[in-house]
Amino acid sequence: MLKRPSLDIAFTTEALKANLSRLEDEFETYQTTRDRDGIYSYLTAVFELVRWWKHERKSVEYANRALSIQRRQSVPKIAEPFAAMIFCTADPEKVDYRMRSKWSRVLRYAAMYKDLDEPLRDFIKRKGGINKCAARYTRRLGRGARTDD
Repeated sequence: MLKRPSLDIAFTTEALKANLSRLEDEFETYQTTRDRDGIYSYLTAVFELVRWWKHERKSVEYANRALSIQRRQSVPKIAEPFAAMIFCTADPEKVDYRMRSKWSRVLRYAAMYKDLDEPLRDFIKRKGGINKCAARYTRRLGRGARTDD
């Protein structure tokens, strides 16, 4: 029997840095806009990247790699990939632990319940907004709930 060649393609540090840079640009765009819905483009970029990594069963590994290349003085151990990407790409002076946690809960909730063809913004708004989605995640799945790879 022939052995199938591996289809795994190495995800280089340069590729990871390019992804982080793109998310940082999305965050900066969100910060400079006066659009009330500006946050959705940033959250969508984070959501799509982590969902792609989850599909590859590499989200925790890649999130940990992203955390390890941070140039900040103190980098916390963040086990949840959405929160890790927000930590790595959002301005720490504007996004504190509580905001990062809320956005991460919203994205985890969407990862579990959003239809593939529905835009993230539309899903969040249909479910009552960012605060309501974060509360729904906490209520339905509890604080200890995890969405492992």
